[in-house]
Amino acid sequence: MLLNQFLLLGAFLFCTGVYGVLTRRHTVLVLMSVELMLTAVNLNLVTFGARWGGPVGQVFALFVLTIAAACVHGLGMAAGLGSMGWV
Repeated sequence: MLLNQFLLLGAFLFCTGVYGVLTRRHTVLVLMSVELMLTAVNLNLVTFGARWGGPVGQVFALFVLTIAAACVHGLGMAAGLGSMGWV
């Protein structure tokens, strides 16, 4: 597949995530939209890494996944504890 096809897919995923963040009110749906945006960023990182022939894009994608997992886990726990009245 061509580089443009992956970039267009990443742009579509990112725009869908932005739309979800701006229009949704439920916390879980907003977090899912943020994850969709981060997936689009990872797709672009891996695409450019494969284009240039190095592992740098995959390494950055791994860092983004790690940070996103920690962020969503922390926000999800805070939202859960807040809805139970513990915070």
